[in-house]
Amino acid sequence: MRDHRAAKLVQSLCQMAPTPTFGQMKILLSSAKTLGPTALTAIQPPVFLAEAQKHMAEIQQWNVQKISRFYGTSPALSTKVQSMHQTWNAPSQKPNTPCALGQFKGEAFAKLDVEHLPPTAQSVAMERIVIGSGLYGLLRASDAMQPYRLDMDQKLGTRGLRHFWKPRISDWLRETLDGGPCINLASAEYAEAIDTTGIDWVDVEFWQEAGGKRKAVSVFSKQARGLMARHLCLHPELGVDALAHFDAENYQLDRDLSHPKRWVFVR
Repeated sequence: MRDHRAAKLVQSLCQMAPTPTFGQMKILLSSAKTLGPTALTAIQPPVFLAEAQKHMAEIQQWNVQKISRFYGTSPALSTKVQSMHQTWNAPSQKPNTPCALGQFKGEAFAKLDVEHLPPTAQSVAMERIVIGSGLYGLLRASDAMQPYRLDMDQKLGTRGLRHFWKPRISDWLRETLDGGPCINLASAEYAEAIDTTGIDWVDVEFWQEAGGKRKAVSVFSKQARGLMARHLCLHPELGVDALAHFDAENYQLDRDLSHPKRWVFVR
C-alpha cells in the first residue's frame, strides 16, 4: 500500500492539473540512432514533412567525406548513411507505411516494446507518444517515417536545428495538448528544443544510487524512460497519477525530491 505521503503527492499534482481525457496527455521521448523494421503502420504523414524535406535535400548533396566529417563516422558507416539518405523520399511517407514509433530500436524503445504491448495499451502508445527528431522536429508515434540520421544538437550550415525547430514544435505541442500534460521522458538535447511556456510540463528523472551517492547513468536513464512510457500506456485511466505507481526494475519514488512538476525515481 502507498503511504500517506505518496497519496498527498498525487493529490497535490491532481489539484494543479485536471485528469486528462484520452488523447490530451502526451509522452515525449527522444529519437534513437538505432532503427529497424516494424509491422506497425502509419496513419498519417509527419506534421513537418515539408521542413524535413528541405533539410534532407541539403543532406542528400553530401559526399561520403562530408558525411564522415559531419557525423564523425567511419567511411564504411558513412557510406551506409549516404545510401540511406539517398533513398529517403517525402511522397512515400504516407498511411500504411512503417510508422515512426515502431522503427526506433534504441534503449528506451526496447524497454517500451510497443509491438508486444496489449492492443489497448498499444493504441494508447500510438495516440499519446511523440518523439523529438532532428530531421522531423517532432514525430507522432503513428506518423510515417523513413530512416535517417540527424540529431537535434547538430547544425545544417549556420542553422542550429534546436533553434530552427523550437518555435515550430512548441506551438504545435501547445495547441495539441490543449491544456493537457506533457510527460517529459526525453533527454535534455530534445527537451530543450521545446519552449514549455503555457504547457503543463512534467519532468521525470531516474538516478542510480551506490555507495551513498547518486548519479544519472545514460543507458539506465534511457531504459527507465522506456519502462515509464510503457507503464503510462498500460495505465491510461490513471493519467498523470500513474507516475506515483511506477516501480519497474526496482525504481522507487523519492518523495523528498519529487513535486507535481518533477518526479524523481532512484534505485
